[in-house]
Amino acid sequence: MASLQSDADSGISESAIWQTRSVGIERIASAAIRWSITINVVASMGTLNTGLLPAELTYLQQAVAILMWGVLIYASAFVRPRLRLQFNPDLVVLVAFYGFAVISVFWSSLNVAALMKSAALAMTTFGAFCLVTRIDIDEIIGATALGLFILVAASAFFAVAVPDIGIDHSWMHSGQWQGVYESKQTLGFVGAYLMFFACYLKMRGQGWLAFLATFLLASTCVLASESRGAGAVALAACALLLTSMWSVTCMRLYAVLPFIMCLAAGALFLYFYTTGYDAIHIGDASIDFTERTLIWHYAISHFDDAPLLGFGINGFWTIPSIYDYFEQSHTWVLDNYHSGYIAILIETGFLGFMLFTGSVVLFSNKMLHLISARSIDRAHCALIIGFVVLSFQTNFTETTFLRSTMFTSVLLVAFFFATCRLVRQADF
Repeated sequence: MASLQSDADSGISESAIWQTRSVGIERIASAAIRWSITINVVASMGTLNTGLLPAELTYLQQAVAILMWGVLIYASAFVRPRLRLQFNPDLVVLVAFYGFAVISVFWSSLNVAALMKSAALAMTTFGAFCLVTRIDIDEIIGATALGLFILVAASAFFAVAVPDIGIDHSWMHSGQWQGVYESKQTLGFVGAYLMFFACYLKMRGQGWLAFLATFLLASTCVLASESRGAGAVALAACALLLTSMWSVTCMRLYAVLPFIMCLAAGALFLYFYTTGYDAIHIGDASIDFTERTLIWHYAISHFDDAPLLGFGINGFWTIPSIYDYFEQSHTWVLDNYHSGYIAILIETGFLGFMLFTGSVVLFSNKMLHLISARSIDRAHCALIIGFVVLSFQTNFTETTFLRSTMFTSVLLVAFFFATCRLVRQADF
């Protein structure tokens, strides 16, 4: 009997040891995920100034971002899922859209850059799934905000202490801050995202000192870069966040905004396609959004060349005749659509854009269902809706949809995954 008792005690002790080790490994893996997010944000949010990183080495930023996604995916294998997704139409259509975008490389020009972008998109889409199912949303936002704070703090330092790098001296933007980035627009949108996340963290209990330091530094970078659009969108998103917490009715209205913006984008496509204009004409006024509409018109004018499936991922500007003709016509070319909606339409065609729009419709419908069932934390619901609206608004004039390494682009996918959860009754 004594021997049996001893064996039993030993078994209990051994089980406790293994349980302790498992908890320790999970904590280390969770910490690795959080730090990978922060490093990923610092590396991936935009092209660094050539004074900090030579142009021929910019691929290192993407390499670091992909490495961090690899770390996150590997570490997630040691963390128990915190959020379980449900195999419903919203999840099916979301995966179908990103899967379609990944395989679209096979009808592109199949150059090395396109193949690498396709592989990166596949990896980061899976990484988005791992991210949102393994750690809490508040932990994700905390790690993301830390990375953005590092970027805006460094940008402010270079603008004040090293103006040759931190300030744009070109004739068009002379005197505007660009910080650690190659363009002032990037700094503006990085600051805008940080303003939004700072408001959320304050709403979740962050101290006033930390909030004011973060928000004021971010807004200073937005104002000094003269990114008026980014600042306006950020303030609107912050207002959306706060009013969502005050009123469920507001939250329901905001949940359908992404679908409305998709409809507006479709109307914009139709306008350029049917009129052939390269600007928006209202009466005697001509609006070109600092010549962005020239790019939109040029891309849409080639829609009939590949209407159903599109040109494939990274398959439009890599066609020499298309690239050269635009450059010869305008004496410049940015290799950028300056509209995420047009990027989806041209690279994945009508079919891809319909899949994307379908996923947005199902997202809005699921958010309304989650709100009605009180099946999601109210602050998380407000955050997801606010961030999605901010991202969709940004994509009217910038291209962040289908960006395979930019962290906030992948975070958008993660939040779409987060809505594909089981519906259950909970506090709201």
